[in-house]
Amino acid sequence: MYDRILVLTDGSDDATKAGIEAVNLAKKLDATVVITYIFDQRLSTIANQEEEGQTFIDAIKDYAIQENVNAEDLLIYGSRKNDVMIIARKSDADLIVMARHGNTKNKTTLMGEFSEFVVKNIKLPVLLI
Repeated sequence: MYDRILVLTDGSDDATKAGIEAVNLAKKLDATVVITYIFDQRLSTIANQEEEGQTFIDAIKDYAIQENVNAEDLLIYGSRKNDVMIIARKSDADLIVMARHGNTKNKTTLMGEFSEFVVKNIKLPVLLI
């Protein structure tokens, strides 16, 4: 059914929960998870971005290893909206899993701006957690 699950994380608690669910699904399907963190170069001002992003990835990857699920990781510095489309295509993913909302204070909408962009623009099934 699904062989490669692209997990998009921004380090938020909701994104980590989505990553855990992706690993659980991958275990049932004998699939690989590709855990991805994209630094939006326009928004990020954190000096240690790479280290922080890897920490977010490792939280999900460690769980995948614990559950004997194949896991790959991608840490990208660029434009989230542009790069996610390229990553989705080049990763050979057949499913995307992500949080409905990431690091945002406005949780009154059904989904956040980036989640909505992914759902509308990437021609893969998207599971929002």
